[in-house]
Amino acid sequence: MKDDSDKIPGKVSGMGRGVGGRQKLIEAALHLASSTHSLASLGLREVTRYAGLAPNAFYRHFRNFDELGLAAVELLGGELRRGLRERRLRRREGRGGPAQITGRDEVMRLGREIVSQSVALVLEFVREHRVAYIVGIRELHGSSPVMRQALQRLMEEFAVDMAEDMQTVLRLPGLDAATLLEISRQVIRQMSFFSMDYLEHPEQREAIREQAERFIMRMFAGELAMQASAQMAGTASKGRRGAGAGG
Repeated sequence: MKDDSDKIPGKVSGMGRGVGGRQKLIEAALHLASSTHSLASLGLREVTRYAGLAPNAFYRHFRNFDELGLAAVELLGGELRRGLRERRLRRREGRGGPAQITGRDEVMRLGREIVSQSVALVLEFVREHRVAYIVGIRELHGSSPVMRQALQRLMEEFAVDMAEDMQTVLRLPGLDAATLLEISRQVIRQMSFFSMDYLEHPEQREAIREQAERFIMRMFAGELAMQASAQMAGTASKGRRGAGAGG
């Protein structure tokens, strides 16, 4: 059965509807911006009316719409970052410390577990915060440099978290911090596309989730294979030089 729970009118996020004027303004702006081009295109009276507040209530909480957008990024981005880190680091705590890798199969098995849990969390978060996510993707390429920079920083923070956690939990052999960060940046960027597909094609969600998992596993497996190949080539080259010197 098709799941339409994320298409309920007015369902912006799980941020806690009705808890205060600041919260109401954020949710109202996100909802209205999801059907327009950007936060900057909204009018103050339009937002306060939708939030059920007087027009002057806006300036009690925000100086402008950029500041409102930054508050939403901090709130929702922080929530997702914490959730992802908790999921990944839970694997370390469950094992009593960083994983002791005994071979390629163990790396792949544990890595697949972490990837599967992380992908599921991201896609579920996006589904629950559909409107906010759509606005965020638009603002990432929108007219406001303040919002673009904030969202770019958030994506970089996701990548840094991922690289650090993968190294801490898996201690991947042969992959240094710079390589892990490069892979993580590519994964975070690609997940933004998978997430939009997940929202737009609910009938294909299971296939999209599996595709996202395969993509991430292939990124790491491919890099490990490249490192192993380079190491073997280096060993063979040393062997040839040694044999030549001996002759």
